[in-house]
Amino acid sequence: MFNTYSYNKRFHGPLAAGCGLVEEDNNSDTNNSAQPIAAPSFPLDVFPGKILDIIVSLNEYENYNIDFMAASFFTVFAAAMGNTWSVRFMTGWVSRPIIYMVLVGSPSCGKTPPLQQAVTPLLKLDGEYDRIYCKEMEAYRKWERMSAKQREKNALPDEMKMPQRKCHVVVDSTIEAMIGAMRDNPRGVLIYKDEIDTLLSNFNRYNGSDESYFLSLFSGIPFKYSRKSNSEHIFLSNPYCSIIGSTQPGRLCEQFGGKRMMNGFSSRFLKVYPEINEMPSWSDTSMPEGILEEWERIIRKVVGIDPPTDQEGKADSIELPFSHGAKLRVISWKDEVNNMAYSVTDSDSVRALCGKLETYLIRFCLVIQVMRGICGESGMNEIDEKTAELAIMLTEYFRNMESRIAPEIDAGILNNRFTMLLGNLRDSFTTFQAVAEALKLGISESSVKRFLRNGGRDFIMKESHGRYRKI
Repeated sequence: MFNTYSYNKRFHGPLAAGCGLVEEDNNSDTNNSAQPIAAPSFPLDVFPGKILDIIVSLNEYENYNIDFMAASFFTVFAAAMGNTWSVRFMTGWVSRPIIYMVLVGSPSCGKTPPLQQAVTPLLKLDGEYDRIYCKEMEAYRKWERMSAKQREKNALPDEMKMPQRKCHVVVDSTIEAMIGAMRDNPRGVLIYKDEIDTLLSNFNRYNGSDESYFLSLFSGIPFKYSRKSNSEHIFLSNPYCSIIGSTQPGRLCEQFGGKRMMNGFSSRFLKVYPEINEMPSWSDTSMPEGILEEWERIIRKVVGIDPPTDQEGKADSIELPFSHGAKLRVISWKDEVNNMAYSVTDSDSVRALCGKLETYLIRFCLVIQVMRGICGESGMNEIDEKTAELAIMLTEYFRNMESRIAPEIDAGILNNRFTMLLGNLRDSFTTFQAVAEALKLGISESSVKRFLRNGGRDFIMKESHGRYRKI
Protein backbone atom coordinates (compact mmCIF):
# COMPACT_ATOMS: atom_id res chain seq x y z
CA MET A 1 0.00 0.00 0.00
CA PHE A 2 1.16 3.54 -0.73
CA ASN A 3 2.86 5.09 2.28
CA THR A 4 2.12 8.82 2.45
CA TYR A 5 4.55 9.31 5.31
CA SER A 6 7.53 7.96 3.41
CA TYR A 7 6.47 9.83 0.28
CA ASN A 8 6.24 13.26 1.87
CA LYS A 9 9.30 15.21 2.93
CA ARG A 10 8.25 17.98 5.26
CA PHE A 11 10.23 21.21 5.56
CA HIS A 12 11.64 21.87 9.04
CA GLY A 13 13.17 25.21 9.89
CA PRO A 14 13.91 27.93 7.32
CA LEU A 15 13.25 27.01 3.71
CA ALA A 16 16.03 27.21 1.18
CA ALA A 17 15.57 28.37 -2.37
CA GLY A 18 14.76 25.62 -4.85
CA CYS A 19 17.57 23.82 -6.62
CA GLY A 20 18.83 25.08 -9.94
CA LEU A 21 18.30 28.75 -9.15
CA VAL A 22 21.97 29.63 -8.71
CA GLU A 23 23.99 29.86 -11.93
CA GLU A 24 27.01 27.57 -12.13
CA ASP A 25 30.32 29.19 -11.23
CA ASN A 26 33.39 29.19 -13.45
CA ASN A 27 34.59 25.90 -11.98
CA SER A 28 31.31 24.06 -12.50
CA ASP A 29 32.62 22.08 -15.46
CA THR A 30 35.01 20.18 -13.23
CA ASN A 31 32.16 17.72 -12.72
CA ASN A 32 31.99 15.95 -16.06
CA SER A 33 29.27 13.55 -14.94
CA ALA A 34 26.62 15.92 -13.61
CA GLN A 35 23.41 14.13 -12.74
CA PRO A 36 19.99 15.31 -13.94
CA ILE A 37 17.94 17.20 -11.39
CA ALA A 38 15.81 14.77 -9.40
CA ALA A 39 12.05 15.28 -9.39
CA PRO A 40 10.76 16.66 -6.07
CA SER A 41 7.96 14.88 -4.21
CA PHE A 42 4.51 16.48 -4.29
CA PRO A 43 3.68 17.61 -0.72
CA LEU A 44 0.57 15.52 -0.18
CA ASP A 45 0.02 17.10 3.23
CA VAL A 46 -1.69 20.01 1.45
CA PHE A 47 -4.73 17.77 1.00
CA PRO A 48 -7.22 17.08 3.78
CA GLY A 49 -7.73 13.43 4.69
CA LYS A 50 -10.82 12.86 2.55
CA ILE A 51 -9.09 13.95 -0.67
CA LEU A 52 -5.78 12.33 0.26
CA ASP A 53 -7.56 8.98 0.68
CA ILE A 54 -8.92 9.27 -2.87
CA ILE A 55 -5.49 10.02 -4.31
CA VAL A 56 -3.83 7.19 -2.38
CA SER A 57 -6.54 4.72 -3.45
CA LEU A 58 -6.19 5.65 -7.13
CA ASN A 59 -2.45 5.14 -6.84
CA GLU A 60 -2.84 1.77 -5.09
CA TYR A 61 -5.61 0.27 -7.20
CA GLU A 62 -5.27 2.06 -10.56
CA ASN A 63 -1.51 2.79 -10.51
CA TYR A 64 -2.10 6.46 -11.27
CA ASN A 65 0.97 8.66 -10.86
CA ILE A 66 0.83 10.57 -7.58
CA ASP A 67 2.12 13.89 -8.91
CA PHE A 68 -0.20 13.92 -11.92
CA MET A 69 -3.14 13.09 -9.67
CA ALA A 70 -2.30 15.65 -7.00
CA ALA A 71 -1.82 18.47 -9.51
CA SER A 72 -5.03 17.57 -11.37
CA PHE A 73 -7.18 17.29 -8.22
CA PHE A 74 -5.81 20.56 -6.86
CA THR A 75 -6.49 22.46 -10.10
CA VAL A 76 -9.99 21.04 -10.54
CA PHE A 77 -10.87 21.94 -6.94
CA ALA A 78 -9.67 25.50 -7.57
CA ALA A 79 -11.77 25.67 -10.75
CA ALA A 80 -14.82 24.46 -8.83
CA MET A 81 -14.25 27.36 -6.41
CA GLY A 82 -13.98 29.85 -9.26
CA ASN A 83 -15.02 33.39 -8.38
CA THR A 84 -17.02 32.31 -5.33
CA TRP A 85 -14.02 32.83 -3.05
CA SER A 86 -11.23 35.41 -2.98
CA VAL A 87 -8.38 36.22 -0.64
CA ARG A 88 -7.05 39.59 0.47
CA PHE A 89 -3.39 39.72 1.40
CA MET A 90 -2.95 43.49 1.39
CA THR A 91 -5.34 46.40 0.90
CA GLY A 92 -4.95 46.47 -2.86
CA TRP A 93 -4.17 42.78 -3.39
CA VAL A 94 -7.25 40.63 -3.76
CA SER A 95 -6.71 37.33 -5.56
CA ARG A 96 -8.86 34.49 -6.89
CA PRO A 97 -7.76 30.86 -7.31
CA ILE A 98 -6.74 31.02 -10.99
CA ILE A 99 -4.30 28.23 -11.88
CA TYR A 100 -2.53 27.39 -15.14
CA MET A 101 -1.28 23.80 -14.89
CA VAL A 102 0.48 21.50 -17.36
CA LEU A 103 1.41 17.84 -16.81
CA VAL A 104 4.67 16.91 -18.53
CA GLY A 105 5.64 13.37 -19.48
CA SER A 106 6.61 11.05 -22.31
CA PRO A 107 3.89 9.40 -24.42
CA SER A 108 1.93 6.66 -22.65
CA CYS A 109 3.41 7.50 -19.24
CA GLY A 110 -0.02 7.89 -17.63
CA LYS A 111 -0.84 11.62 -17.84
CA THR A 112 -4.37 11.33 -19.21
CA PRO A 113 -6.17 8.96 -16.75
CA PRO A 114 -5.64 11.01 -13.56
CA LEU A 115 -6.49 14.21 -15.42
CA GLN A 116 -9.73 12.71 -16.73
CA GLN A 117 -10.60 11.30 -13.32
CA ALA A 118 -10.12 14.65 -11.62
CA VAL A 119 -12.26 16.61 -14.08
CA THR A 120 -15.07 14.01 -14.38
CA PRO A 121 -17.34 15.56 -11.69
CA LEU A 122 -17.30 18.93 -13.48
CA LEU A 123 -18.01 17.27 -16.83
CA LYS A 124 -20.89 15.34 -15.24
CA LEU A 125 -22.34 18.60 -13.93
CA ASP A 126 -21.98 20.12 -17.39
CA GLY A 127 -23.95 17.20 -18.84
CA GLU A 128 -26.77 17.95 -16.41
CA TYR A 129 -26.66 21.64 -17.31
CA ASP A 130 -26.81 20.78 -21.02
CA ARG A 131 -29.99 18.76 -20.58
CA ILE A 132 -31.62 21.71 -18.82
CA TYR A 133 -30.29 24.11 -21.48
CA CYS A 134 -31.75 22.01 -24.31
CA LYS A 135 -35.20 22.06 -22.67
CA GLU A 136 -34.97 25.81 -22.11
CA MET A 137 -33.90 26.38 -25.70
CA GLU A 138 -36.76 24.26 -26.96
CA ALA A 139 -39.20 26.37 -24.95
CA TYR A 140 -37.52 29.58 -26.14
CA ARG A 141 -37.71 28.57 -29.83
CA LYS A 142 -41.34 27.66 -29.37
CA TRP A 143 -42.03 31.06 -27.79
CA GLU A 144 -40.08 32.79 -30.56
CA ARG A 145 -42.31 31.26 -33.25
CA MET A 146 -45.51 32.41 -31.54
CA SER A 147 -47.39 35.57 -32.32
CA ALA A 148 -48.29 38.07 -29.58
CA LYS A 149 -51.84 36.65 -29.42
CA GLN A 150 -50.58 33.10 -29.13
CA ARG A 151 -48.25 34.09 -26.29
CA GLU A 152 -51.12 35.80 -24.49
CA LYS A 153 -53.35 32.77 -25.03
CA ASN A 154 -50.69 30.46 -23.55
CA ALA A 155 -49.96 32.84 -20.65
CA LEU A 156 -46.42 33.43 -21.89
CA PRO A 157 -44.50 36.67 -21.29
CA ASP A 158 -44.09 39.34 -23.95
CA GLU A 159 -40.31 39.29 -23.53
CA MET A 160 -38.06 36.29 -22.98
CA LYS A 161 -34.29 36.13 -22.72
CA MET A 162 -32.42 33.54 -24.72
CA PRO A 163 -31.14 30.83 -22.34
CA GLN A 164 -27.44 30.82 -21.54
CA ARG A 165 -25.40 27.64 -21.58
CA LYS A 166 -24.08 26.98 -18.08
CA CYS A 167 -20.80 25.10 -17.80
CA HIS A 168 -17.66 24.62 -15.76
CA VAL A 169 -15.40 23.16 -18.46
CA VAL A 170 -14.48 24.61 -21.86
CA VAL A 171 -12.88 22.43 -24.51
CA ASP A 172 -13.15 24.80 -27.50
CA SER A 173 -9.72 26.39 -27.86
CA THR A 174 -10.77 29.60 -29.63
CA ILE A 175 -10.50 32.81 -27.64
CA GLU A 176 -13.97 33.89 -28.77
CA ALA A 177 -15.65 30.74 -27.44
CA MET A 178 -13.76 31.02 -24.16
CA ILE A 179 -14.71 34.68 -23.64
CA GLY A 180 -18.34 33.87 -24.40
CA ALA A 181 -18.30 31.04 -21.87
CA MET A 182 -16.90 33.34 -19.17
CA ARG A 183 -19.59 35.91 -19.94
CA ASP A 184 -22.32 33.27 -19.56
CA ASN A 185 -20.68 31.75 -16.48
CA PRO A 186 -19.51 34.54 -14.15
CA ARG A 187 -18.42 31.93 -11.61
CA GLY A 188 -15.63 31.04 -14.06
CA VAL A 189 -14.51 28.22 -16.33
CA LEU A 190 -11.76 25.63 -16.65
CA ILE A 191 -10.06 25.11 -20.00
CA TYR A 192 -9.40 21.38 -20.17
CA LYS A 193 -7.02 20.09 -22.83
CA ASP A 194 -5.63 16.60 -22.77
CA GLU A 195 -2.92 17.92 -25.12
CA ILE A 196 -2.16 21.54 -24.23
CA ASP A 197 -0.69 22.06 -27.70
CA THR A 198 -4.21 22.19 -29.16
CA LEU A 199 -4.65 25.39 -27.17
CA LEU A 200 -1.20 26.95 -27.54
CA SER A 201 -0.88 26.24 -31.27
CA ASN A 202 -4.03 28.26 -31.95
CA PHE A 203 -2.50 31.39 -30.43
CA ASN A 204 -1.98 34.10 -33.03
CA ARG A 205 -3.31 31.87 -35.84
CA TYR A 206 -6.43 33.99 -36.30
CA ASN A 207 -5.82 36.86 -33.90
CA GLY A 208 -2.42 38.29 -33.05
CA SER A 209 -3.57 39.15 -29.51
CA ASP A 210 -4.73 35.69 -28.34
CA GLU A 211 -1.66 35.14 -26.19
CA SER A 212 -2.02 38.57 -24.60
CA TYR A 213 -5.54 37.70 -23.44
CA PHE A 214 -4.22 34.71 -21.51
CA LEU A 215 -1.46 36.85 -20.02
CA SER A 216 -4.17 39.22 -18.73
CA LEU A 217 -6.63 36.51 -17.70
CA PHE A 218 -4.05 35.09 -15.32
CA SER A 219 -4.33 38.23 -13.20
CA GLY A 220 -8.13 38.18 -13.22
CA ILE A 221 -8.27 41.90 -13.96
CA PRO A 222 -11.28 43.39 -15.82
CA PHE A 223 -11.03 43.64 -19.58
CA LYS A 224 -13.12 44.19 -22.69
CA TYR A 225 -13.44 41.97 -25.73
CA SER A 226 -15.06 42.67 -29.09
CA ARG A 227 -16.49 39.70 -30.97
CA LYS A 228 -15.94 40.37 -34.64
CA SER A 229 -18.50 37.76 -35.68
CA ASN A 230 -21.47 39.83 -34.49
CA SER A 231 -19.92 43.17 -33.40
CA GLU A 232 -20.67 42.32 -29.77
CA HIS A 233 -18.70 43.97 -26.99
CA ILE A 234 -18.15 41.92 -23.85
CA PHE A 235 -16.96 43.37 -20.54
CA LEU A 236 -15.76 40.94 -17.88
CA SER A 237 -15.43 42.59 -14.48
CA ASN A 238 -14.03 39.50 -12.73
CA PRO A 239 -12.81 37.06 -15.38
CA TYR A 240 -11.96 33.62 -14.04
CA CYS A 241 -10.26 31.06 -16.23
CA SER A 242 -8.02 28.21 -15.08
CA ILE A 243 -6.20 25.92 -17.52
CA ILE A 244 -5.08 22.31 -17.27
CA GLY A 245 -3.59 20.03 -19.89
CA SER A 246 -0.60 17.85 -20.69
CA THR A 247 2.40 17.88 -22.98
CA GLN A 248 5.62 16.01 -23.75
CA PRO A 249 9.16 17.04 -22.74
CA GLY A 250 10.20 17.51 -26.36
CA ARG A 251 7.48 20.13 -26.89
CA LEU A 252 8.42 22.32 -23.94
CA CYS A 253 10.88 24.49 -25.84
CA GLU A 254 8.35 25.28 -28.57
CA GLN A 255 5.51 25.87 -26.12
CA PHE A 256 7.27 27.69 -23.27
CA GLY A 257 10.68 28.77 -24.54
CA GLY A 258 11.85 31.85 -26.42
CA LYS A 259 9.54 34.85 -26.23
CA ARG A 260 7.10 33.02 -23.97
CA MET A 261 9.83 32.66 -21.38
CA MET A 262 10.74 36.33 -21.62
CA ASN A 263 7.20 37.79 -21.50
CA GLY A 264 6.19 35.80 -18.42
CA PHE A 265 3.87 33.39 -20.23
CA SER A 266 5.95 30.36 -19.26
CA SER A 267 6.21 31.30 -15.58
CA ARG A 268 2.42 31.57 -15.37
CA PHE A 269 2.17 27.81 -15.98
CA LEU A 270 2.87 25.44 -13.12
CA LYS A 271 4.58 22.37 -14.52
CA VAL A 272 4.59 18.84 -13.12
CA TYR A 273 7.30 16.56 -14.53
CA PRO A 274 7.79 13.45 -12.35
CA GLU A 275 10.42 10.80 -13.00
CA ILE A 276 8.69 7.98 -14.92
CA ASN A 277 10.79 5.30 -16.58
CA GLU A 278 8.15 2.70 -17.41
CA MET A 279 4.54 2.47 -18.50
CA PRO A 280 1.93 2.21 -15.73
CA SER A 281 1.15 -1.40 -14.83
CA TRP A 282 -2.33 -2.93 -14.74
CA SER A 283 -3.90 -4.37 -11.62
CA ASP A 284 -6.45 -7.15 -11.17
CA THR A 285 -7.73 -5.72 -7.88
CA SER A 286 -10.86 -3.60 -7.70
CA MET A 287 -10.97 -0.25 -5.96
CA PRO A 288 -13.37 -0.11 -3.01
CA GLU A 289 -16.79 1.34 -3.71
CA GLY A 290 -17.43 4.96 -2.88
CA ILE A 291 -13.94 6.36 -3.54
CA LEU A 292 -14.74 8.22 -6.76
CA GLU A 293 -18.23 9.07 -5.51
CA GLU A 294 -16.59 10.87 -2.59
CA TRP A 295 -14.62 13.08 -5.00
CA GLU A 296 -17.85 13.93 -6.82
CA ARG A 297 -19.57 14.77 -3.52
CA ILE A 298 -16.73 17.10 -2.57
CA ILE A 299 -16.82 18.94 -5.91
CA ARG A 300 -20.62 19.24 -5.82
CA LYS A 301 -20.40 20.66 -2.31
CA VAL A 302 -17.96 23.33 -3.51
CA VAL A 303 -20.07 24.19 -6.55
CA GLY A 304 -23.22 24.25 -4.43
CA ILE A 305 -22.02 27.18 -2.32
CA ASP A 306 -23.40 30.35 -3.90
CA PRO A 307 -21.49 33.62 -3.58
CA PRO A 308 -23.08 36.57 -1.79
CA THR A 309 -24.70 39.36 -3.81
CA ASP A 310 -24.24 43.10 -3.58
CA GLN A 311 -27.00 45.73 -3.32
CA GLU A 312 -27.62 45.53 -7.06
CA GLY A 313 -28.01 41.76 -6.94
CA LYS A 314 -24.67 41.05 -8.62
CA ALA A 315 -22.61 38.13 -7.37
CA ASP A 316 -19.70 39.04 -5.13
CA SER A 317 -17.13 36.73 -3.52
CA ILE A 318 -16.55 35.26 -0.09
CA GLU A 319 -13.39 37.13 0.85
CA LEU A 320 -10.93 35.53 3.26
CA PRO A 321 -8.35 37.67 5.09
CA PHE A 322 -5.04 36.41 6.46
CA SER A 323 -4.68 35.83 10.16
CA HIS A 324 -1.82 37.79 11.69
CA GLY A 325 0.27 34.65 12.18
CA ALA A 326 -0.32 33.44 8.63
CA LYS A 327 0.65 36.80 7.17
CA LEU A 328 3.87 36.87 9.19
CA ARG A 329 4.75 33.37 7.96
CA VAL A 330 4.23 34.34 4.32
CA ILE A 331 6.27 37.54 4.76
CA SER A 332 9.07 35.51 6.34
CA TRP A 333 9.12 33.18 3.31
CA LYS A 334 9.34 36.13 0.95
CA ASP A 335 12.16 37.82 2.87
CA GLU A 336 14.23 34.70 3.59
CA VAL A 337 13.59 32.52 0.54
CA ASN A 338 12.06 34.20 -2.48
CA ASN A 339 13.96 37.48 -2.25
CA MET A 340 17.16 35.45 -1.85
CA ALA A 341 16.39 33.38 -4.95
CA TYR A 342 15.77 36.60 -6.88
CA SER A 343 18.96 38.30 -5.76
CA VAL A 344 21.39 35.44 -6.51
CA THR A 345 20.51 35.15 -10.22
CA ASP A 346 20.76 37.42 -13.23
CA SER A 347 18.34 35.26 -15.22
CA ASP A 348 15.20 37.13 -16.28
CA SER A 349 13.24 33.87 -16.50
CA VAL A 350 14.18 32.89 -12.93
CA ARG A 351 13.23 36.34 -11.67
CA ALA A 352 9.91 36.13 -13.52
CA LEU A 353 9.31 32.79 -11.81
CA CYS A 354 10.01 34.34 -8.39
CA GLY A 355 7.31 36.92 -9.06
CA LYS A 356 4.72 34.39 -10.21
CA LEU A 357 5.45 32.10 -7.26
CA GLU A 358 4.47 34.93 -4.92
CA THR A 359 1.17 35.22 -6.79
CA TYR A 360 0.63 31.48 -6.61
CA LEU A 361 1.50 31.29 -2.92
CA ILE A 362 -1.44 33.55 -2.05
CA ARG A 363 -3.75 31.55 -4.33
CA PHE A 364 -2.54 28.28 -2.83
CA CYS A 365 -3.42 29.64 0.62
CA LEU A 366 -6.99 30.30 -0.54
CA VAL A 367 -7.46 26.90 -2.19
CA ILE A 368 -5.96 24.93 0.72
CA GLN A 369 -8.01 26.82 3.34
CA VAL A 370 -11.29 26.26 1.46
CA MET A 371 -10.32 22.64 0.77
CA ARG A 372 -9.72 22.02 4.47
CA GLY A 373 -12.98 23.79 5.32
CA ILE A 374 -15.06 21.85 2.80
CA CYS A 375 -13.67 18.59 4.21
CA GLY A 376 -14.39 19.64 7.80
CA GLU A 377 -10.80 20.06 8.96
CA SER A 378 -10.82 23.83 9.55
CA GLY A 379 -12.90 26.96 9.38
CA MET A 380 -13.25 29.07 6.25
CA ASN A 381 -13.30 32.56 7.73
CA GLU A 382 -9.56 33.33 7.39
CA ILE A 383 -6.24 31.92 6.22
CA ASP A 384 -4.59 30.28 9.22
CA GLU A 385 -0.93 29.52 9.93
CA LYS A 386 -1.17 25.84 9.04
CA THR A 387 -2.56 26.69 5.63
CA ALA A 388 0.22 29.24 5.06
CA GLU A 389 2.85 26.62 5.90
CA LEU A 390 1.28 24.06 3.54
CA ALA A 391 1.06 26.64 0.75
CA ILE A 392 4.76 27.42 1.15
CA MET A 393 5.59 23.72 0.82
CA LEU A 394 3.57 23.54 -2.40
CA THR A 395 5.19 26.71 -3.76
CA GLU A 396 8.67 25.32 -3.21
CA TYR A 397 7.65 22.07 -4.92
CA PHE A 398 6.82 24.00 -8.07
CA ARG A 399 10.01 26.07 -7.83
CA ASN A 400 12.04 22.87 -7.75
CA MET A 401 9.95 21.36 -10.52
CA GLU A 402 10.69 24.39 -12.70
CA SER A 403 14.39 23.73 -12.16
CA ARG A 404 13.81 20.24 -13.53
CA ILE A 405 11.91 21.66 -16.53
CA ALA A 406 14.51 24.31 -17.43
CA PRO A 407 17.09 21.87 -18.91
CA GLU A 408 14.40 20.43 -21.20
CA ILE A 409 13.61 23.89 -22.55
CA ASP A 410 17.31 24.72 -22.85
CA ALA A 411 17.96 21.44 -24.67
CA GLY A 412 15.33 22.34 -27.25
CA ILE A 413 17.00 25.69 -27.83
CA LEU A 414 20.41 24.05 -28.12
CA ASN A 415 19.15 21.48 -30.60
CA ASN A 416 18.45 24.34 -32.97
CA ARG A 417 21.61 26.32 -32.27
CA PHE A 418 24.43 24.04 -31.19
CA THR A 419 25.46 23.31 -34.79
CA MET A 420 25.93 27.03 -35.38
CA LEU A 421 27.73 27.36 -32.05
CA LEU A 422 30.19 24.57 -32.85
CA GLY A 423 30.66 25.96 -36.34
CA ASN A 424 31.79 29.27 -34.86
CA LEU A 425 34.36 27.63 -32.58
CA ARG A 426 37.83 26.36 -33.44
CA ASP A 427 38.59 22.65 -33.31
CA SER A 428 40.01 23.17 -29.82
CA PHE A 429 38.34 25.73 -27.58
CA THR A 430 37.90 26.75 -23.95
CA THR A 431 34.80 27.14 -21.82
CA PHE A 432 35.30 30.91 -21.90
CA GLN A 433 35.36 30.94 -25.71
CA ALA A 434 32.26 28.73 -25.92
CA VAL A 435 30.35 30.96 -23.53
CA ALA A 436 31.33 34.10 -25.46
CA GLU A 437 30.08 32.63 -28.77
CA ALA A 438 26.95 31.21 -27.13
CA LEU A 439 25.91 34.58 -25.75
CA LYS A 440 26.01 35.99 -29.30
CA LEU A 441 23.47 33.31 -30.27
CA GLY A 442 21.21 34.02 -27.30
CA ILE A 443 22.25 30.92 -25.32
CA SER A 444 22.76 31.52 -21.60
CA GLU A 445 26.05 30.79 -19.85
CA SER A 446 24.47 28.09 -17.67
CA SER A 447 22.97 26.40 -20.75
CA VAL A 448 26.23 26.19 -22.69
CA LYS A 449 28.06 24.84 -19.63
CA ARG A 450 25.38 22.21 -19.24
CA PHE A 451 25.78 21.40 -22.94
CA LEU A 452 29.56 21.02 -22.55
CA ARG A 453 29.10 18.65 -19.60
CA ASN A 454 26.29 16.50 -20.92
CA GLY A 455 24.62 17.46 -24.17
CA GLY A 456 27.62 17.54 -26.48
CA ARG A 457 29.19 14.17 -25.81
CA ASP A 458 28.61 13.02 -29.40
CA PHE A 459 30.28 16.13 -30.79
CA ILE A 460 33.01 17.18 -28.36
CA MET A 461 35.47 15.61 -25.94
CA LYS A 462 37.07 17.11 -22.87
CA GLU A 463 40.86 17.51 -23.17
CA SER A 464 41.54 19.07 -19.79
CA HIS A 465 39.93 21.36 -17.25
CA GLY A 466 38.07 24.05 -19.18
CA ARG A 467 39.28 22.89 -22.63
CA TYR A 468 37.41 20.85 -25.24
CA ARG A 469 38.02 19.48 -28.75
CA LYS A 470 35.50 18.74 -31.50
CA ILE A 471 35.12 15.09 -32.40
